[in-house]
Amino acid sequence: MSARKQGGTEVDRDEQTLTLRDAGRSFAGIAQVLGFEDAHEANAAFNRALRSQPKSQQEWLRSREMTRLDAVASRVRERDDLSVEEVVRRLRGVKHQRKTLFRHVNL
Repeated sequence: MSARKQGGTEVDRDEQTLTLRDAGRSFAGIAQVLGFEDAHEANAAFNRALRSQPKSQQEWLRSREMTRLDAVASRVRERDDLSVEEVVRRLRGVKHQRKTLFRHVNL
C-alpha cells in the first residue's frame, strides 16, 4: 500500500486533483489551487487517484486524459513562438505524462 495518509488530507487532495483535471485544469493550475509543490506533484496525485478508481472508471478517465494530452501536443507543435528545443522539452513532458498514465496497468 502507498504511503498515503489515511482518513484525510492527502487522499482528499488526490480526489480533488482528479476532479479538477477532469474539469480541464492544467497540472500547474491544480498545484497552485491545492498547494502542491509543482505540476509534477499534482500529476502524481492525479495518477494515485486514478488508480484508486474502479477499472471501468480508470479506462474512461485514461481515455479522456489521452485526448487532452493529444490536444496539448498538437498545440505545442503548432506554436511558432517556441524554439525547437522548447517544443522538444514540452513534448517530452507530454510523453512522460502518457507513460505515467499507464504505469501499473495490465493491458
